[in-house]
Amino acid sequence: MSDTAHYRFQSDQARRLARQVTDAAVRQQLLEMAEEYGRYADLIEARSTEPAPAAAAAH
Repeated sequence: MSDTAHYRFQSDQARRLARQVTDAAVRQQLLEMAEEYGRYADLIEARSTEPAPAAAAAH
């Protein structure tokens, strides 16, 4: 599993769990975790699509 897929999976798991818990504070924490995992996945994905700056310019 790639890092991006891992973080997206963790985000989905946190959201699913948040829908199941009854404690509002725990739910909020889980939703915040889900958002953070999603941001990590987005960041990794963005970095993997950027060309390497020195290598691209050198050739």
